[in-house]
Amino acid sequence: MTVLDVQDILDEMARIPGFEAGAVNSASLEAIRRAYNGCGPERWPQELRDRLDAETALFAPSILVHDMDFDRSDGKEDSLHDANERMHRNNRRIFRFYYPLFSLMMLKPSYRLKRARALGVMVALNVATSDGLTRKAWLESYDKRFASRED
Repeated sequence: MTVLDVQDILDEMARIPGFEAGAVNSASLEAIRRAYNGCGPERWPQELRDRLDAETALFAPSILVHDMDFDRSDGKEDSLHDANERMHRNNRRIFRFYYPLFSLMMLKPSYRLKRARALGVMVALNVATSDGLTRKAWLESYDKRFASRED
């Protein structure tokens, strides 16, 4: 991921009403680029994460914010819950922005199909980022963050 790729995602964030950028607002482009690893924990094979990134591209802005939250993990359950809930809210904002329900586009079957697919991806992301399923990665991020300080 290049700095230009990150800038494209940041520009997209700025277009979405109510989007919560969280720690991204106070980070440098380089820090954001380093934190962003795409969809899935670092321990997963890159090939799998690349495939997930392709399937979840619409939600890249919320994934980037989530990765930034994980990069700054404090290991606390409340913070994990806040990070996951922010992602869920951002996913809903992205979905509503790109696929509004009250649109003349709803008359087109192709739009309804794309909207249904995007809804399915959003629901899958939200389930995958529930507190119980992300706790291990949250603690790994915390351990990694503080292990690097000891070196």
